[in-house]
Amino acid sequence: MLRQLSIHNFVIVESVSMEFGEGFNVLTGETGAGKSLIVDALYFLLGDRINADMLRSGEEKAVAEALFSVPTRSPAVKKLAEWGIGAPEGEILIKREFSRSSGKTKSFVNGQMATTAMIAELGDWLLDIHGQHEHQAIFNVGRHRQLIDAFGRLDPLLKKTFEAYLALSQLLEEQTRLGGDSREVARRTDLLRFQVEEIEASGLESLNEEELLEKYQRMKHGEKITKFLTEAQDLLDEEGRGGATGLFGTAAARLMDAAKLDPGLEAMVEAAQSAQEALNQLSFDLAGKLEGYSFSEEEFKELSDRIDGLNTLKKKYGDSVAEILKYLKQGREELRTLLGREGRLRALAGEIEKAAEEYRLAAGQVSTQRSKAGWELTQQVEAALKELGLSHAQMGVQVTPQEEESSPVVEKGKRLHLSPLGWDKVEFLFSANPGEPMRPLAKVASGGEASRVLLALKTVLSESDEVPTLIFDEIDTGVGARTAPAVAQLLSRLAQGKQVLCVSHLAPIAGLGKNHFHVSKSFQDGKTSIQVKQLTDEGRIEELAKMLGGEPVSLTSLEHAKELYVKMRGK
Repeated sequence: MLRQLSIHNFVIVESVSMEFGEGFNVLTGETGAGKSLIVDALYFLLGDRINADMLRSGEEKAVAEALFSVPTRSPAVKKLAEWGIGAPEGEILIKREFSRSSGKTKSFVNGQMATTAMIAELGDWLLDIHGQHEHQAIFNVGRHRQLIDAFGRLDPLLKKTFEAYLALSQLLEEQTRLGGDSREVARRTDLLRFQVEEIEASGLESLNEEELLEKYQRMKHGEKITKFLTEAQDLLDEEGRGGATGLFGTAAARLMDAAKLDPGLEAMVEAAQSAQEALNQLSFDLAGKLEGYSFSEEEFKELSDRIDGLNTLKKKYGDSVAEILKYLKQGREELRTLLGREGRLRALAGEIEKAAEEYRLAAGQVSTQRSKAGWELTQQVEAALKELGLSHAQMGVQVTPQEEESSPVVEKGKRLHLSPLGWDKVEFLFSANPGEPMRPLAKVASGGEASRVLLALKTVLSESDEVPTLIFDEIDTGVGARTAPAVAQLLSRLAQGKQVLCVSHLAPIAGLGKNHFHVSKSFQDGKTSIQVKQLTDEGRIEELAKMLGGEPVSLTSLEHAKELYVKMRGK
């Protein structure tokens, strides 16, 4: 439940703190006193955006802070655990602040930074707020299905339907890809076949591009290289002992002669012999290299053509050999798929038929259970509406299968709509007067009737709803004095299993609350602010007198208020 709420510098709220109790909590005050600002602050606390205009005049920062207490195994605590945020003993402290200078909002949960999305998701497990604009929620046909599914606890069936829908959708998408224009498929097949054959014919898969380019460079400059190597070899091995090897051999022989006379020259002799061996090896290597540069014009042309072919492939299929080979792999796979298209289409037809049957069974179960849950829900809502003064009201739920011409799912001769949630359109029907046929709720319910239908729905749905705190901002809009006690009793009954906070202008509702807070507005030092005070029994009777007879409070109003207070509370 919501235990504490603190608001600072929010619109005209300077600083307000409240401690709520279990059960039925009521907030009252004159029109314009700021009751709904407390609800607005809760909207902000749980993810709504605000701007600088909603800051109290002259202040830099608006802050809203709330302390919740929930069971340690509640969905809210489990969600926090997923985010790595602890909630000792089920306590959850949410704080949000908005800065005028930065225009940004900061959010915290139990002292840790949180995103707005996290705050909003967490709030769904903590509070259910029904502001004045929420009266229109029951007119939203899209919400009707959600309410029926929640009441019927259809999540397991919906999960099964979603899985069947997903499997069928994937098969239908594949069928669409394969079953396009046959001429376009033929054109695509021919193109891919040509591309695959072109790349395969290039020998690219066994090609070493680096070696190929090196060989090309050698061939391209082969004539010059051969000339230079030949000249070098001639200089080494020129006949008549004029070459370097011959001259150096003569020099070595002279050193050997000298060493015979002076043994100290032996080291030079060894060095000369080593040099002679190196020159001989160099001469031998040059001869081998010259043989390697022996190639024909035809060989060079063939290599040039391969280089040109590689460059052409790069222009078509990728900037590198790796990219071209990747394209080849993808082309082969697509070509294999297209070539096997007819066979795959035949196989798909069988798979789709089976998947469509699985979806039909799953969605059919959902549809059947929706109709059953809708009937049960409307019976309970009708009973609640009778308590609220609509003794002749009738509620119904219209569960209509939606048709879809292209659907493979056939039920009772109709092709039915595919969606993750089944094929039904769900809508509430309503009639407030005897003899009148039921029609769509949005077209026939007045404002007061809508408020009572909403309250009746929330009362019936409360058992299937895990949210521990419900907030109603003037749920009694359009409700007269005669019906107010019934509304109060229903709210009180709802508060037996939930914490209820209700902003009200009706005395019977205020009188039945377990905790009563009075909201007032004052003007001081040139600024307006609001105050919230929890009332004692005496203060509550005086507040009820004001709600019944206005101000100044008369003795008659006080007696009436006391009588009502005792009657409503059984005192």
